[in-house]
Amino acid sequence: MDQKEGVPISDQSRPIAAVKVLLVDDDLDFAKVFQMSLRSNSRISFAIEAADTLGSALKILKEKNFQLILLDLGLPDSRGLETFEKIVAAHPEIACVILSGTNDEALSLEAVKKGAQDYVVKGEIRGEMLGRVLSYALERHHQKQQIEELNGRLEKLSFLDPLTQLLNRRGLQRMLSRELEISGREGTNLSVILLDLDNFKPINDTFGHAVGDIVLQEISKVLKNTVRATDYVSRVGGDEFIILLPNTRLAEGVHFSERIRLAISQTPVVMSGGQTVKVTASLGVMSVNRRTASVDSLLEETHAALAKSKRSGKNRVSAGSGWEPRADSVVDTLRSGSCFRSVKQPIWDLASERTVGYEFLSRTNIAGFEMPSEFFNFSMESNILSVVDQRCLEVALAAALRVSPGTEKHVNLFPSTMTELQPEQFSQLFPPVSLCGAYCVEVSEQQILGDPSYLVRVVQELKKRKISVAIDDVGFGRSCLESLILLQPDVIKIDKRLVSNISHDKSQKEMLRRLLAVVESLHAKIIAEGIESREDLETLKELGVPYGQGFLWGQPA
Repeated sequence: MDQKEGVPISDQSRPIAAVKVLLVDDDLDFAKVFQMSLRSNSRISFAIEAADTLGSALKILKEKNFQLILLDLGLPDSRGLETFEKIVAAHPEIACVILSGTNDEALSLEAVKKGAQDYVVKGEIRGEMLGRVLSYALERHHQKQQIEELNGRLEKLSFLDPLTQLLNRRGLQRMLSRELEISGREGTNLSVILLDLDNFKPINDTFGHAVGDIVLQEISKVLKNTVRATDYVSRVGGDEFIILLPNTRLAEGVHFSERIRLAISQTPVVMSGGQTVKVTASLGVMSVNRRTASVDSLLEETHAALAKSKRSGKNRVSAGSGWEPRADSVVDTLRSGSCFRSVKQPIWDLASERTVGYEFLSRTNIAGFEMPSEFFNFSMESNILSVVDQRCLEVALAAALRVSPGTEKHVNLFPSTMTELQPEQFSQLFPPVSLCGAYCVEVSEQQILGDPSYLVRVVQELKKRKISVAIDDVGFGRSCLESLILLQPDVIKIDKRLVSNISHDKSQKEMLRRLLAVVESLHAKIIAEGIESREDLETLKELGVPYGQGFLWGQPA
């Protein structure tokens, strides 16, 4: 091996557990003497590799792991303390001992002050002493790392609320100062939400503070799962939370607050005994500026908006700064259908990985309500679900017209919408199969409430018009064989929670095997949803699943 690339000069008979040392010195004769000196140390084995320049040392350190660096400060391509500083900057995790000449001990001591573990004078090296020096250096470096790690954990804990693991006031203040600086420099908007749980005191009084703590922890999880990666969630006391929204205009903050409010109201907290506690929240939203540069000023400014939500009946969103949010505007936009667009996700033949169809999915351009789970939940609460669902169907069918007639096109409908549509409306909405090809209406099994017989007439009307019917989300949650037997679907879609990671879960694999055996008698086409890995794809093919869709082939577009 070329000397500049690193020369193994250790005794190959040494134990595998030897301490790995990189000797950085341009004197090869010294390297050999150094090796011989270490051999006299019987307590510890060292595996030594050498480099004669700083450049070659840094290259070796990128490719291999070492526990200790022995560094001469006088190298052909770097001299003095700068040599040590460059090594430490690149690899602070490795202990470093300085090799000193008799005339540069002062320089070596300076390196020790800057973080080197020790130094040894070249002309005074003796095997036993050298081994001891290196051992102590490793031990001191390990202790230093432990202390730094502990200090880092303590520093992190000082910014977190111990109950919820959200930011506390100190942590929020740090993020607020940082985001205000970015906002001022880049001219971006910054919004804040103050959230207070409704009727939290009766929960504490009725169930006890231990249950109250569980509620706070569960609500914290909802908040963390709802916000974006760039947002900051903090608990500022009791049942009050502040959410900082970087790069967000006030109107967007209001819509996002609605999303959070819905997520909380639709997530009941289940106690260990099975008892359910329903929780709602009131929210106040405002824009942040230099006048609100502290957490206390944020609380002072947003409390007026929060109080308005409380006075108006709770479980609602209000905005400050003279801006009056109107949920009606969101309702009107959703009703009109002007906000919707359609994306399509391919359905694949798993054996050939060839596209055989597309599922058309809806999205909106309303901030905070982009995804179906968001705008459908809002629509349900606003009693406009069927209207919005029909608008989504119309947009999906228009997009489907751009797809080849030979490709099957899947669209989604809620059961309630299906029952409200009259037979002639299906003919008006869906183009003739002879002109545009096959269509399939998907309905989620999880949305079929009670006895599914109320859907039989609708399914028959669809099939009469040569429109297939798919039961979606089968195999997880409230799966009911009655729905499959009564409705006789043409397609059964396996829930993604039963598919994801199936290659590594034997019980999941066996569950799907049993489900496939049950539905085999229905003679329906099987489509597995949520395929995200090659391993899961191979397992599904092994189980005989013919079709599938998932992010393995990309996001819906």
